[in-house]
Amino acid sequence: MKKVIFTTGGTGGHIYPALAVADELKNKEVQCVFVGTMHRMEKDIVPSAGYKFIGLDVVPFNSIGGLIKLLKATYKSYKIFKEEKPDAIFGFGNYISVPMLIVAFLTRTKIYLQEQNADLGMANNLFYRFSKKTFLAFEKTYDDLPQKYSNKLKVTGNPLRKEFMYLDAKTEREKLKLKDNEKLLLITGGSQGAKNINDVVLKHWEKLYKESNIRVYWSTGENHFEEINNKISKMKANDVIRPYFQNMPSIMVAADLVICRAGALTISEIIELEKPSIFIPLSLGGQEANAEMLKDKNAALVYENANVEEALLKAIEIVNNPEKLQKMKINLKSFKEGNAVQHIIENLDIWGNNK
Repeated sequence: MKKVIFTTGGTGGHIYPALAVADELKNKEVQCVFVGTMHRMEKDIVPSAGYKFIGLDVVPFNSIGGLIKLLKATYKSYKIFKEEKPDAIFGFGNYISVPMLIVAFLTRTKIYLQEQNADLGMANNLFYRFSKKTFLAFEKTYDDLPQKYSNKLKVTGNPLRKEFMYLDAKTEREKLKLKDNEKLLLITGGSQGAKNINDVVLKHWEKLYKESNIRVYWSTGENHFEEINNKISKMKANDVIRPYFQNMPSIMVAADLVICRAGALTISEIIELEKPSIFIPLSLGGQEANAEMLKDKNAALVYENANVEEALLKAIEIVNNPEKLQKMKINLKSFKEGNAVQHIIENLDIWGNNK
């Protein structure tokens, strides 16, 4: 049986694409092992998804202590490599992947990489020259990299959970009992929430309450829910406020407009669902580049964190503008790359005996 070590972690944006590819490889009887840090969310998410997980004591390399831990983690990664004997090592970004990718380079083991963002991250930037193939979410990344490495690059889109590929808007709207003239506005700052977004929504809650044809689905984040819930004295019967929506894919596909951050996976989900959106990107993690890429083709609106109030008021305005929403949907189509998981699997060369 062939074996692949997946190495990544830190955030869901790195972990879930790796799991999507691993699930498909598992169906092809390829054994998948994950190596990440023992300090971040992958230590819980990966085992719960049914995969072997090996944790490293690795932290960002911006201190002497971090560099020492990197050396120790690289040594441990070599021991993992000798024990697991993988046919390839697949990195999905983040500093957490660096120790195992160093081992792959030193042992001349096949390296595959996947970049979720529009701008190449630190780990992938270090290793894409040595990869068998680096899979890119967006055409922009391909255009930004040196032409001499083009044979190592493949634009596939981001691997997404299967439900995003097959959900139907009409069906999901029927499940939510949305009327034909009713507009669904989804507001989310991600699983942790976003205080500046939440504060503005609270400030204008009375205005949202008076918009009788707008149904609000508001994901506040776990840390903010109780405070917000205590401050809201009235809401329309069909408005829904939760810390987080477990059925987020269904709500997103049913929505007429989404207000959200601009993480790589969120961007890819928006593209796949052709969902009109207003992005309020964080200044970290490549979110600004992700959002600007869609803005440049009039496929989304983008507002800075200082202008969240303007973003919300604009959302209330355009959610009732079918012509504007339709133009955004049409422009999103140019970013679609098809089923990223299948594209990636088709381009993996792990089936031969040679390394």
